[in-house]
Amino acid sequence: MESVQTKKMMKTLLALIPVESPLYSFHPVSRLLLFVITGFIPLFINMPELNFMFAVVVLLLFIYSKVALSSLKMYLPVILCAGIFTFLTFIFFPGKDPDYKVIGHVFGLALYDQPIMNAFIAYSKILALLLSSIFYFSTNRERDILAALRTLKMPFVASYVLGLSLRSAGMFLEDLHTVREAEQARGLDYAAMKFTDKVKLYSMYIIPLISLALRRSDEISNALFVKGYSLKSSGKRADYILTKYRFSASDVATCVVLILLLVLIVYFKYRYQWFGSDHSLFQYVIK
Repeated sequence: MESVQTKKMMKTLLALIPVESPLYSFHPVSRLLLFVITGFIPLFINMPELNFMFAVVVLLLFIYSKVALSSLKMYLPVILCAGIFTFLTFIFFPGKDPDYKVIGHVFGLALYDQPIMNAFIAYSKILALLLSSIFYFSTNRERDILAALRTLKMPFVASYVLGLSLRSAGMFLEDLHTVREAEQARGLDYAAMKFTDKVKLYSMYIIPLISLALRRSDEISNALFVKGYSLKSSGKRADYILTKYRFSASDVATCVVLILLLVLIVYFKYRYQWFGSDHSLFQYVIK
């Protein structure tokens, strides 16, 4: 029973996704455009509540794609650390402006309204961008990304280098998982460790991970040399991977809607000054 279920799941760069996921009815170019658009939209929005709502939409895309939300647990430390670092930066280094108003004190430090607002704006953008990136790499394989780039006529050398980089990133996560399992096999209890000890432990992972990455890069280089592979080609290369994907009417409609959405947001932002922090509800909450 377990082997049957395993066949129904497909490994992406960051997670496992069902083969029958509705997302795979779209062409890789449409999925890549979704990633690019969702990455740009938060940059033009300075209203934290809209960016937080945008992050919720990305979570709904996880559910739509049938990716288990439990897979996000491993990214919670990154999300929390990004938030802590962002807010501490604006608290300790608020800048100097006579228009700043003190809204409270924490451990003897004055909290100013505009720096805290800027912290909410920055973190909401970071959260939206992190979730959109995790979503894309959790729902796409290396071949999907390469198919999208080759459909867009990216030079073969560039797509080849990018493909190796993506594969190395996936191997890096597998190496990290292997190192952690080796420590657990030796009796290391993560649940009993303090947060500061976990941070120190992650910093110690750098040495074995870098050594494994260097060894693997040397193995890949030797394997390519033995097979006589060369990036230079005298003729046009046959691209077998592109024969497995077809653009449909739904892909065209999806791409048009995504591009129009980005254009409208940019237009209303700079033409009518929408999506500015002055219109945010957080301004009233902070004050």
